[in-house]
Amino acid sequence: MRHVRTRVKSPGQNGSRERGFGSLKYERLYREEIHDALELTCHAEEYRLEYNTVRPHEAIAWNRPRDVHLGHASPDTPNFAGPAILPTT
Repeated sequence: MRHVRTRVKSPGQNGSRERGFGSLKYERLYREEIHDALELTCHAEEYRLEYNTVRPHEAIAWNRPRDVHLGHASPDTPNFAGPAILPTT
């Protein structure tokens, strides 16, 4: 990872990061009682793994960020299976 700074007085650059932290808080951290920093770190890491490898994202055509990053999926083309058509007999 690399630390990236945003320009002064330009909140638009920081919006997606802030939204990510908001999702982490409301979807994982506020739902459970966390007693210490080690437990907090464990919950945050589990959420990061789920967010990047399990959850599809609308902004990248319902693909998973890890798949797009590794080149297994295109950020412009959905990579999910279509509806199954079952035989009628």
